[in-house]
Amino acid sequence: MDIDNHPVIVHVVHSLQGGGTEHMLVALLRASDPARFRHVVVTLREAGSLSTRLPDHVACRAIAARGRSWSSGLALARTTRDCRAAVIHARNTGCWFDATVAGLLTPRCRLVLGFHGLKTDRALGRRQRRCARCAALLGARFVSVSEAGRRQLCDQAGIRADRIEVLRNGVNLHRFERLQNGARTRLRADFQFDDTSFVVGIVGSLTPVKQHTTLLTAVAGLADLVPNIRLLVVGDGPLRAVLSQQAQADGISDRVRFTGWREDIPALMQTMDVYVCSSASEGMNNAVLEAMAAGLPVIATNAGDNAIITRHGVEGLIVEPGCSQALAEALKVLAADPGLRRRLAEATGARAKQYDFDRTVHAYEEYYRTLLATPDLNAARMTSTAPFPHAG
Repeated sequence: MDIDNHPVIVHVVHSLQGGGTEHMLVALLRASDPARFRHVVVTLREAGSLSTRLPDHVACRAIAARGRSWSSGLALARTTRDCRAAVIHARNTGCWFDATVAGLLTPRCRLVLGFHGLKTDRALGRRQRRCARCAALLGARFVSVSEAGRRQLCDQAGIRADRIEVLRNGVNLHRFERLQNGARTRLRADFQFDDTSFVVGIVGSLTPVKQHTTLLTAVAGLADLVPNIRLLVVGDGPLRAVLSQQAQADGISDRVRFTGWREDIPALMQTMDVYVCSSASEGMNNAVLEAMAAGLPVIATNAGDNAIITRHGVEGLIVEPGCSQALAEALKVLAADPGLRRRLAEATGARAKQYDFDRTVHAYEEYYRTLLATPDLNAARMTSTAPFPHAG
């Protein structure tokens, strides 16, 4: 099969080192149909460990830029021209500037700025807003993984709603088939948990926006009321030492296990009784979808699209971000009521089917097809005098 003549989509990321956005991109490309598009991943920094998981028909090119400057945007433009790209798709805000520079210098390319949420609970920064507005003037389109993200782009950056497409994340349901009881028991034993333990789990980077501190405080507050409560923290990041120290200071270090990054997320989720998303800010949380596919009741903060994915009282419980007391109360309710946990778990399994990953793949492919079939709105690039955000 000759794929050289297929339209080329260039996906721009900082690296393929890890994180929900990068894992989702790799999964999308692995499931993509090479008979429709040719995909190239361009990393602004190093390629990253996930690059080894890309399928053979997807190339990965590392620019290896250092710091923030125009040079990475220029290098991206050269790479884009070399690839004869039809679309430049920046996968998150940190790549917007470079992709916009590249788009300006390759006016025949369609420019797409993706928004997967912010790494803080703050609004879009001044530089991000200016970049979004400049890109819009140059004909860019925007993709958000959540309705919350669409609202942010409209309200904070002034992007017209009809230029923003919501392409939701999805989950591979086949990876989350239930384990046999014996396997669950053996996995729990690896963490010194037994079948009587009430295991609370969380998966994600150990960064401030994920608010692990709120979850640790909630678990510490329940130590006497729910003596069998245990916490499994899957992931890694700059706050690992701080969180470990907090667990020690709160007297719950014997109840908490920090696993670091793991590849066996489906199996680990089967060891949990409840899944928690304690984030202060979200777009569409991949791990929540995975927990639902694993048949877990979910407690999630009212951030991003959490309350859309997990409906309060139907698939789980929704609490306000940053409130350890509300989170502790929700945990206490589920710990005391196995019947409620079972009902919620049945509902999450059914709800997850609405986010089957095959639908996500199809939605992206249709989006690119439609984008390339519409009249080119980018002619204004060569004459626009819009102020351009500084690279620094």
